[in-house]
Amino acid sequence: MKAGERARAVEREMPFAAAYITVMATGGISPYVSFNRLSKVELMPAMRNEAREIMRDVEIFGFDPLTALVNSAKNNPSDMYTDFISGYASTVITGGDIGHFLERKTDDIFRARSLKIKVAAERLGTLLESFIIVMVLMSLCFYILFSVEAIYSTGMSLYSTMIMYTYLFAPMLSVVFIYLAHGMQPKSPLNEWRPYKVAALSSAVGVFVYMLLTGFLGIISIPVFVDQATAVSIALVVATVPSAIVHYRISSRRHQIEKGIASFLRDLTEIRKTGMAPEKCIENLAKRNYGEFSKELQSISTQLSWGIPLRQVFTDFMNRTKSWLSQLVIFLLVEAIDVGGGTIAMIESLTRFNNMTQEVEKEKRMNSRPYMIVPYFAAIMLVSTTLLTLLFVGKTVSIAGQTTGSFDLASLSSTFTVSVIVHVFMIGLVAGKISEESVAAGFKHSALLVVITLLASILVPQLVSF
Repeated sequence: MKAGERARAVEREMPFAAAYITVMATGGISPYVSFNRLSKVELMPAMRNEAREIMRDVEIFGFDPLTALVNSAKNNPSDMYTDFISGYASTVITGGDIGHFLERKTDDIFRARSLKIKVAAERLGTLLESFIIVMVLMSLCFYILFSVEAIYSTGMSLYSTMIMYTYLFAPMLSVVFIYLAHGMQPKSPLNEWRPYKVAALSSAVGVFVYMLLTGFLGIISIPVFVDQATAVSIALVVATVPSAIVHYRISSRRHQIEKGIASFLRDLTEIRKTGMAPEKCIENLAKRNYGEFSKELQSISTQLSWGIPLRQVFTDFMNRTKSWLSQLVIFLLVEAIDVGGGTIAMIESLTRFNNMTQEVEKEKRMNSRPYMIVPYFAAIMLVSTTLLTLLFVGKTVSIAGQTTGSFDLASLSSTFTVSVIVHVFMIGLVAGKISEESVAAGFKHSALLVVITLLASILVPQLVSF
C-alpha cells in the first residue's frame, strides 16, 4: 500500500480507534491491550493492520509494548496517528495522567476531523460549481453553434459532431468529476450495492420501454404517441426511479438508526447510574421509542431475555445493519461492557464521542445542501437557452427569406432537447456523488432533472413569442 493511501485509511479510522482506546482506558485497559483486541476487528481494517504490526513486534521480535508502539508511530505516514501514539508514550514515560491525555487527545482528533470535513465540503461545493460551469457554459456555447449551423447545414457532419459531444465527451467529463469527488470524500469500508443492482434491472426495463415507445427504432410500424424527447425522458425515469427509491429507503433507515442509537446511549447513561446491569438497562429501554432503532432494540432485548450472550446479540445486529457508524458505536458499547462491565464513566465517554460524530455528520450534510439548488437552475437555463436560440435563429432566417423549408425546426428542437436531457441526467449523477458521497444518490436528482428539462422544453417555447 502506498504511503498516501495508508495515511488516508488510518486517518479515516483514527477518531473511532482513539475513542475505543479511550473508552477501554476508562475501564482500566491499557492501549497495548486495546491494540491487541483491535488486531482482530474487521470494522477498522487499516487500524487492524497497524495493530497486527505492533503485535508482531512484541510477540515475534521481543520488543516491549511501549517500544513497539513508539516504533509503530515512527513508521506510520499519518501525522495524526504518530502524534497520538507518541503522546501516549511520552505520557507513560513522564508519569502523567494517561486517562486525561487520551480524552483530550481524542477530543482534538474529533475536532480535527470536523474541520477536515468542513474543508472537504467547501472543496466539494467548489467542485460542483466548477462542474456546472464547465458542463453548462461549454454546452451552451456548443449548442448555440450547433443550432446556428443546423439551420444552414443539411449534411450529417453536424449530427455526428453533436453525438460525439453528447454521448462521448460529456460522459467522459462526468466520470472525471466523479473520480475527483471520490478522491476528496471520506470513504467507508462498507459498500451498499443494492441500489446499483436495482438500477441494472430497471435500466433493462427502461431500454425496453424506449424501444416500445419508438416502435423499436422504427423497425415495427406501431402507433407512436410521444416524440423522441419524451420517449427518452420516460425511459430514463423508468431506469432510475426504482433504484432512487431503494437508495432513499436505505439511506433514510441508516440515518434513523444512527439517530436512534445516539438517543439510546444518552438514556443508557442515565439509567445505568441507578446501578442496574447493562443487560437490564437495555431491556427497560426497549420499551421506549427510538424510531427505526426501536425494532432492532426490541429484537436485542428479546434475545437477551432468552439468555443469548450480549456479544452474540450485537454481532447479529451488526450483520443486519449496513451503517458503518452504527456498527462502530455498537462495537464500542459491547467492548465497554465486555471488559469493564459497562461502567458509567465508560458509557458517558462513548456517548460523548458518538454525539461528536453525529454533529460532524449533520454539519457535513448541511454544508453540502445549499449547492444542490445549482444543478436545477442549470438544467432550466441550458434547455431554455438552447431552444430559444434555435427558435430565434430559425425565425430570423425565415423572415429574411433565406430558407424555404430547408430545415425542420421541430425535428431540430427534438434533437437538441434529447441531447440536453442526456446532459442533465449526467449532471444529476455527479451532483449526487458530490453531495451524498454516492452515485446512487444521484438517481433521484437525475430523474427530477430529466422531468424538469422535459417540462421546460415544452413550456418555454410556448411562453415566449417573437
